[in-house]
Amino acid sequence: KRILPEAGKHLFAIISAEEVENRFYDPKVKGSQKTRLEWVFANVDRPEIQLRDWSGTMLSICKGKKAKALKIVEAALCKELSDKEKEEFGDTDTLIGKRLFLTIKLEKNEEGEIYAKIIDYQNPEGLPF
Repeated sequence: KRILPEAGKHLFAIISAEEVENRFYDPKVKGSQKTRLEWVFANVDRPEIQLRDWSGTMLSICKGKKAKALKIVEAALCKELSDKEKEEFGDTDTLIGKRLFLTIKLEKNEEGEIYAKIIDYQNPEGLPF
């Protein structure tokens, strides 16, 4: 049975970051990617609480907004990446075990089931970069 965290900010560790097939891929949609990253986070205090999230594979900024993958990587590494670091970063295995704060919001899906939605990622010190 799935265990949901309480809403709010909690310390999690990255336990998996894998490139997987994007089931929403549509070759007709500009920018649609065949693969995406699947992130799995475990609550540091209660490891049985695990959350999954997905992002694109690019560490980019578009129209001033950071891509989710970039937010996660920067939070886990506790630093803002330079353009060169963004281009060269490629091994998500280096992030396994890294800790970051996830801000969780509980929402209902179309079937009325409650799920945990990650709405923010912050470095473990909770400090701005």
